[in-house]
Formats: sequence, C-alpha cells, structure tokens
Amino acid sequence: MNALKLSLIALAASLSMGASALAQDDDADRPQRGAVTREQAIRIAQGYGIVRFEEVEADDGGWEIEGRDRQGRQVEVTINRQGRVTSVERSRDDDDG
Repeated sequence: MNALKLSLIALAASLSMGASALAQDDDADRPQRGAVTREQAIRIAQGYGIVRFEEVEADDGGWEIEGRDRQGRQVEVTINRQGRVTSVERSRDDDDG
C-alpha cells in the first residue's frame, strides 16, 4: 500500500511539473529577463509612426510589432532585446496592395 501511495505522489508531482512548463510556454508575451518590456517596445514603435496596434508579439527576447500609421499604412517594427530597432517595413498605401 505504501508503494502505491508513493507511486501516486510521484505521478502527481511529475504531472504538475509538466503543467507548469506548459503554462510558461503559453506566456509568449513575456520577454526574457533583462529585455525591453512590452510597454517600452510599444513606445518605441510609436516613435516610428504606429498609432493603431494590430499585433505585439514577443520574439527571441525582443518584439515584433505590427500596426498602422496615421495614413492607414501598415508598419512593422522589429525591436531586439536591448530596445534597438532592427527593421522597419512600411506599406506604400493604405490597402496593403
């Protein structure tokens, strides 16, 4: 009976550790420790003309941000973990064509 209880306890512990790891994987908007925060990245992207945000996604400790400028053109800004802008892409018109 004691061996069965120990086996059940070990199983429960391993399942809870697996759930914890999955919860961490699901938190894609959390940058790596010491990296630029989501709020900082949004302010940086605003400096590049984004006024309407469509997607803010954590990427390798940095951020990929997509949105629109005042004229409705799509703007994509990539920011590394130190807060440096590594790429800016702008559509030529407001219909993305």
